Amino acid sequence: MAATLVSFILAQSIYAAPISQHPPPNSTVFSINYSDACNELRTCRTMWSMVYGCLLTIFACVWTAIHPDVPKQYSAWSLGGRNAGMTLISPELAVAGAWEDFSKAWRISKKCAEIQGWTLTHSYFVLMDGFVDSSKQEVVKPDEDGNEDPCTLFEKYPGIIDKSGDHRKAAVTREQILDRSKGNFFAKFVVVLQLLWFTTQYVGRCASHLPRSQLEAMTLAYAALSILVYALWWYKPLDVHFPIHVTEETRPNPPNSDAVTDPILPKTENASNPTSPPAETIEATSLWIFLVTGILFGGVHCFAWSFPFPTRAEKLLWRISAIIITVSPGPVAWVIERRGNIMVALSGALSMLIYPVARIILFTLTFTSLRSPPPALYRTTSWTSFLPHLG
Repeated sequence: MAATLVSFILAQSIYAAPISQHPPPNSTVFSINYSDACNELRTCRTMWSMVYGCLLTIFACVWTAIHPDVPKQYSAWSLGGRNAGMTLISPELAVAGAWEDFSKAWRISKKCAEIQGWTLTHSYFVLMDGFVDSSKQEVVKPDEDGNEDPCTLFEKYPGIIDKSGDHRKAAVTREQILDRSKGNFFAKFVVVLQLLWFTTQYVGRCASHLPRSQLEAMTLAYAALSILVYALWWYKPLDVHFPIHVTEETRPNPPNSDAVTDPILPKTENASNPTSPPAETIEATSLWIFLVTGILFGGVHCFAWSFPFPTRAEKLLWRISAIIITVSPGPVAWVIERRGNIMVALSGALSMLIYPVARIILFTLTFTSLRSPPPALYRTTSWTSFLPHLG
């Protein structure tokens, strides 16, 4: 339905790029008319190529950039559909979630640094519910409060940590985990290359004083945030369909009193570990990431503040909506930080209601504004065609 709607809007409102006429009889075929219209293939693009490149980049941002957790029951929709919809509406939430995952994975990796072969990929696999206890039908993952030592938890499962005397190593190698991933480093690099190409050609058009469309401004906002998501989730496996089933090691209870004190030791060591940050620190950091990236996402839309619009009303709608999505993350973050205040709650609720409306208005204006583009919009810098990209 979305593809049909976009096709209808483009068919009704987009004009084709100007086509050069046959040269006069007295002129040579090599003469080039350097006007505002695009008459040379080397510095020309069509409306379809621009729209196709933008939509392909947005698809890479909202679908391939998302690294979902292992589903409890596999289905194609459970892997990416719901997360892609959330990212399309609010990409700043995806960046905040990626930062929180990175912080937790980094903390687990530091605590498991003495385990041979343990990498950041192992920590990500634990957080994405990659290990499941077959007997209990529960995921093997440290508690959210951070009071449980992850190494002590993993040592209970020979399928996670292989112990031989005092030597401990990861029972599952990093390569075995990545073998379950549907995206290797090369596939991720191709997507990042597409995002970087789009950002580079947008900056190139700005430096060459060539007009940019509202659709390109919106795509740039998605690309900027998706590059951050890819950087944070670079070592996280992508689209793992099924978990690794492990079984807890059973030990006979010794008759002496040492068995009573053994379970208490990990908690005592973790409580005195200064490298373990409290959960509140991680929450506050993710909140700031959400606030900063929300302002960044809305601020990029403000780049189109002085772009040409078909009507003055559309320009006014764009400016108001861009301001709304730029300032809305502030009240929402305020609500999360200061719970219990009625005025704060009302302010956050109002922002969450207005924000989707502003996003819908911006998304609609990106296509309706293409019905009367300036002629120079079809011109492009020749050097961007030499950069590797898709579309």
